[in-house]
Amino acid sequence: MPPKVKVTQQQIIQVSLEIVRQEGIDALNARAIARKLDCSIQPIFKNFETMGSLKKQLIQSAQTVYDKYIQEGMTSPANPFLGMGLGYIRFAKEEKNLFKLLFMTNEFKQNGLIQIIKDDENQEVVKLISKMSGLDLKKSEMLFIDIWITTHGIASMIATNDLALDEAEVTKILRDAFAGFKHQLMIEEEER
Repeated sequence: MPPKVKVTQQQIIQVSLEIVRQEGIDALNARAIARKLDCSIQPIFKNFETMGSLKKQLIQSAQTVYDKYIQEGMTSPANPFLGMGLGYIRFAKEEKNLFKLLFMTNEFKQNGLIQIIKDDENQEVVKLISKMSGLDLKKSEMLFIDIWITTHGIASMIATNDLALDEAEVTKILRDAFAGFKHQLMIEEEER
């Protein structure tokens, strides 16, 4: 009898990530994973009790891919906040199905805009916005939310093939939106 081939959790996650990248989350099931690994479904359920537990780890792996795009964007010396937005949109363009998994399904739930803004990493971004714009932290949070919604809208439309923009066009839109939102917040501040 030939020796059993050991299938690891990491192999299963890698294959799952590949399936989702190519075909979307709806194509992910134990049979599809087993087919790619050339094994039965038994090793999958030996490593993961349920498909739900596998999906949780898959989401963590997709999040790691996403984080690399954001970190790369934030290395922009001229404007890290703009770079972050461009990284988000680039992720949506280059990793459409992972973007949909993380930001357009119930697989990954956010607690709303307040949770996003209160995240430690995003609080650092808010401080950066305050420094760049001269706005106080509260207004900078509002500016962050406005730009995040704009950026998410563009990214979602790109991920669903409803919009095709090059990086120069996206950069102009985000810069104009930032300037417009900032200007409006400054006017509101002056009117008080």
